[in-house]
Amino acid sequence: MDNFEYLTVSYVLITGIGMSRLFVSLGTIVEERAVLEGEDRPQFHWMLTTWILLLIAIISLSWHAFYKWNLAYEDPQSQLSPFSTLALTLLAGCFYILMELLSPEASEDGKIDMERHFLLIRPHLARWVTASMLAMILVFLTFSHDVTGSFTEVYRISTAAQLGLLVNIGWIILVTPLYLPAQQWRDLAVMLTGFGMVIGMTLGTPSYSLIQDDPDLDGVLNNDLCEDSDLWFWEEVDQFGCTFSQLDMNGNGVIDDDGDGVYDRFDDCPNTAAGDTVNDDGCSIPTGG
Repeated sequence: MDNFEYLTVSYVLITGIGMSRLFVSLGTIVEERAVLEGEDRPQFHWMLTTWILLLIAIISLSWHAFYKWNLAYEDPQSQLSPFSTLALTLLAGCFYILMELLSPEASEDGKIDMERHFLLIRPHLARWVTASMLAMILVFLTFSHDVTGSFTEVYRISTAAQLGLLVNIGWIILVTPLYLPAQQWRDLAVMLTGFGMVIGMTLGTPSYSLIQDDPDLDGVLNNDLCEDSDLWFWEEVDQFGCTFSQLDMNGNGVIDDDGDGVYDRFDDCPNTAAGDTVNDDGCSIPTGG
């Protein structure tokens, strides 16, 4: 394992423990609903249950995203910094606190009241969702610096990173009504919008189940002529699955040195004379005379 893999394993362990905490709480409620009757039987509260499902989905998507970052750190020039370690640990801590908040506890009389629990934690839920999204932005800034040498480079050139930033800011705005007194229609609007965002995040993230069809995870499944684009994942790929850095074979900023229309990466004859007619491999086609 490299340093980043160790770090992400720690992140998954911390958030995984929090998920276990949530599932234990839900399991306790299901068990008590099965064995208790009447007023002693706990009732599910759809708002709290839905927030639990939303948080699990968000954390699962973060695991998904960090897999892509792990590929970037395989570049020998990428070095994991202490700031990235601190940022990812902070994010894991925020998510864990959120899961603790969402885990319902029995009251003094031994009963579990999910609705009362949700009404009590609403403003705290908003604060820690905000803290989590700010931590996520910090993580991507530090990761960007590790990989590109600039804190903002990934946000400047990567559409996926830009959309991720908008989603983070969107969550901060979305939970603002939770600071206000409880109102069912307003909480419902927050919930429905949150579900819409999670669905959009899920659909907008490449499916790593296609790894055999798309080994470099650049979204180009067919006609992918550059199958190691994951090493330059912060750069956009063209229709053939290649980034500019992959096509710039000698690092001089030119991807077709002899100007024959065939990129150097695919040019079997890189020093074709000017004006020559070439074939698909970049080699001169003899003319009859």
